[in-house]
Amino acid sequence: MLDVRRLRLLVELSQRGTLTAVAEALSYSPSSVSQQLSQLEKEAGVPLLVQVGRRVQLTPQAELLVGHAQAVLERLEEAEADVARSLTTVSGTVRIAVFQSAAHAVVPQALTLLAAEHPSLRVEVTEREPELALFDVAARDFDLVVAEQYPGYTRPLHPELDRVPLARDAIRLALPPHPAARRRGLRRPDPVAAAL
Repeated sequence: MLDVRRLRLLVELSQRGTLTAVAEALSYSPSSVSQQLSQLEKEAGVPLLVQVGRRVQLTPQAELLVGHAQAVLERLEEAEADVARSLTTVSGTVRIAVFQSAAHAVVPQALTLLAAEHPSLRVEVTEREPELALFDVAARDFDLVVAEQYPGYTRPLHPELDRVPLARDAIRLALPPHPAARRRGLRRPDPVAAAL
C-alpha cells in the first residue's frame, strides 16, 4: 500500500520542482524528503525519480502516480471536510408534543425556522394535552413538550426535565350582559368569578 504522506511529497515535488522547495514548504529537511521519496519508490516497485545534474526529475511512472495521488488527496480532503461538517450538522428525529392552540400559533413558524437552520433534522409533532405530554416526555416518548402553565395551577414537576419559559399571555375573562360585566375588574375570590 502506498503511503499517503509520501504521495503528497511526490505531488509537491511535481509542483515545486526541487527537493529543497518541497522541504521548505512542508518544514522538512531536504534529506528527509529524499528518504521518504526513496521509500515511496520501494512501495511502488518502480523508479520514480532520476538524477539530472544536481536536480531530480519525475519518471513517466511518477507522473502517472502524481495524477492518481492528486485525486486521492482531493478525496481525502473532501472526506475530512465531510467529517468536520457532520460534527456541526444537526440530524436525526425530534419528537415534539404540543397543546392545540400552540400547535396552530407557534409551531408552524418554529418549524420553518428550524428547517432552514437544520435541514437534516426531522421533526415529528403530536398534538397532546400537557397533563399527558409531561408524563410522556418523562417516559422518553417525546423529546420536547410545549405546554401552558397557569398561576395557581402547576403541572407535575419531573426533576430530570428542564423548563424554559417561551412566552407570557394575559388571561381575559369575557362575560355576557351581566351586572359583573360593568365592573372594572374581577378578583379571584369574587363569587361571580368563582361561579364561572
